[in-house]
Amino acid sequence: MTQNPPTIPSGLNEFDLLNLDPQTLAPPESRLRDVKAASSIYDTLRKADEKSSSNRARLDAMFDGASPYDQKVLFSTGQGNRTNLNFGEAQRLLDVSMSAYVDLYTSLQKLVRVSVTVGEPAERQDAEDIIAEELTEMMREWPEFHSNYLRLCTEFTKHGVGVAYFEDPRNWKFRVCGFGDFLIPRQTPASEEAIEVGCARRQYLLHELYGFIKNEEAAAKVGWDVEEVKRVIVKNARTTGRNGSNTYADWEITQREMKNNDLYTGLENTTVSVVHMWVREFDGSVSLLMFAEESPKTFLFRQNSMFKKPEHAYVMFAYGVGTNGTYHSIRGLGNRIFNHIQTSNRIRCQMIDSAMMGGAVMIQPETQRALEDLSFTMYGPYSILSPNVKIIEKAAPNLTNTMQPALTDLQNQLAMNVDLVSTYGNQSSPYRNNLQTEHDLAVSSRLTGSTINLFYSSWSRLLREIVRRVTTNPKRDEYAASFYKRCAERGVDAKIIASLNHEKTVAVRAIGAGSAANRLLALRELNSIAGGYDEVGRRNLLRDITSERVGRDLVDRYAPANPEPRTTVDAKIALLENQAMQSGQPVAVLDSELHGMHLRMHAPLLQQLVGGIQTGEIDPVQALPIVQMVYQHCAEHTNYLAADPSAKAEVAQMKQLLQVGEEIITNFTRKVEADQRKAMEAGQGQGQEGQQAGPTPTDLKMQEHQMKMEIAQQKAQIEMQIKQAKADQDLALKDAERAMKLSGNATQ
Repeated sequence: MTQNPPTIPSGLNEFDLLNLDPQTLAPPESRLRDVKAASSIYDTLRKADEKSSSNRARLDAMFDGASPYDQKVLFSTGQGNRTNLNFGEAQRLLDVSMSAYVDLYTSLQKLVRVSVTVGEPAERQDAEDIIAEELTEMMREWPEFHSNYLRLCTEFTKHGVGVAYFEDPRNWKFRVCGFGDFLIPRQTPASEEAIEVGCARRQYLLHELYGFIKNEEAAAKVGWDVEEVKRVIVKNARTTGRNGSNTYADWEITQREMKNNDLYTGLENTTVSVVHMWVREFDGSVSLLMFAEESPKTFLFRQNSMFKKPEHAYVMFAYGVGTNGTYHSIRGLGNRIFNHIQTSNRIRCQMIDSAMMGGAVMIQPETQRALEDLSFTMYGPYSILSPNVKIIEKAAPNLTNTMQPALTDLQNQLAMNVDLVSTYGNQSSPYRNNLQTEHDLAVSSRLTGSTINLFYSSWSRLLREIVRRVTTNPKRDEYAASFYKRCAERGVDAKIIASLNHEKTVAVRAIGAGSAANRLLALRELNSIAGGYDEVGRRNLLRDITSERVGRDLVDRYAPANPEPRTTVDAKIALLENQAMQSGQPVAVLDSELHGMHLRMHAPLLQQLVGGIQTGEIDPVQALPIVQMVYQHCAEHTNYLAADPSAKAEVAQMKQLLQVGEEIITNFTRKVEADQRKAMEAGQGQGQEGQQAGPTPTDLKMQEHQMKMEIAQQKAQIEMQIKQAKADQDLALKDAERAMKLSGNATQ
């Protein structure tokens, strides 16, 4: 009876079948069985990368200032005096490109945005802001975060691919390298999911390796081969000891030195080159293997399926997808500008040589003896040349017509290739409107913006993994512990932090994509439509504009995040003035006071008095003198505040309140007069002709007329101040526009 052959599991290819169990076709525990196979794969990857490594070295040399010609070749061919300089164009272009990424890091108050899944919507928003702020603070507190970020951006920009990787599944502190230290198979598609195996080489000091196995029992449980680590340490501990012994011949002596925290042993010995290898398993998880680069006997460390997903182990920053969609076909800024920079350096060197030759005196000796006796003799203002030589007349080369056009065209081509300085558009006219200026800004940042979008795609995944490790790791380092402590002090406990939806964790994008000019343009457009935003939106826009001008560290000085107004000494003075006016004591207004703060303190009192009179809760006869006093005081403050164009909205609101107060004063004054007239008439009808019950109608009319005149005068003063402030503002805007036009003409 024949047996049916075992079926091949879905998702496996012929290459994968090589590691399957021959009987059951079940996937093994790991696709890599021993250190011999791992070392062979590493050697193959390193040999395949030799040509790419040579190309990267040439690019790095260009950025580091290497000369365009080989100086040894020039000396051997008798051209040792030729100019051979690197004029630093490549490094300047790299610095300009890096400025965008530095701006992304420094201009943001929060690097990451998180999503809380518990609590009310309003509470969630506050908790998300607090967690994001403290996570940003935690990352910036780590000293290596800034340097790792810059190196990551440099590798990404210069060579096209940068790598951020983690050495264990819990620690959130990542390491950075490029393809010079991170090897993957050729023709690997540009996706982390497509990387079958990756290798990173790292140098360890002896005491660093010893630290991993100091607690041998715990080290063995997590995956360390203690005996192999000891063997590697002893093998590399070859420095003669201070006590005169030859070498550290065995582990006992080496261990004793290590336990004594002997820096001499750790620093004076050679470093150990250790290979970190990540292997993609059949189920999609990633195993981490570590072995010595030279003559390994077994793995130093091994933990199968250590990472659930590739992005938990490493995040690739790719400068596009290359010519055929593979990592090794991706090219960065260095490859794009290499030929242009080398040609530019050579042209400039030739220009200097031509200029030096053009300024030199050409002398032709007639004989060999004349050449040997060639000399200049100076007699005061005269110079005497030795005999048998003659001066050759020559025309100085016109570099403007020969080399300069070629160099100019080369610089224009380079500018268009890297798109750092826009050469598009009609530059002949010095007069340019806002639309033309905005178009030039958009064109000049086109390539940079697309590159930053590629960077953000990977940057979000890296920050997501950092946040996941910080919020799920029960063992917290000093930075993570400080993060939890600060969150607790601000009312966000560990339960809320544990509820984060990590799939929605993303990097915060900087306004303007790293360009200060684009950010100013965007903020100006937003400011023109700010009237359609709610109060929170307008406050955030104000903070962004202020932060752009003074920096994120000083923004709270001018536009605090807390919507509550900040109190000053004038606020308490205004409260004391309210008490004085309520007791019937008039208070003068000084021009040096903070009129806006005073109005915010006086306006509630005026509203309370007016509302009480309207509802009948306050006796108008007794309250009218106080209302008139508070009204007069507020009107004077409004008169001063109207001169400030930025307080236009507050002045308008105060004018409405003053108008209501004026109506109350006028109406109830008339009512009091009418009641007094009725009382007088009733008293006269009862035979009390000779007694005066109150002021005469003529006196009342005079008082009413005087009050109306005072109110009209105050209104006229306020309106005049507002008109004058508006006229001053319009004049200032016209002067600014005229100055900008003059400045633009001068620049052109």
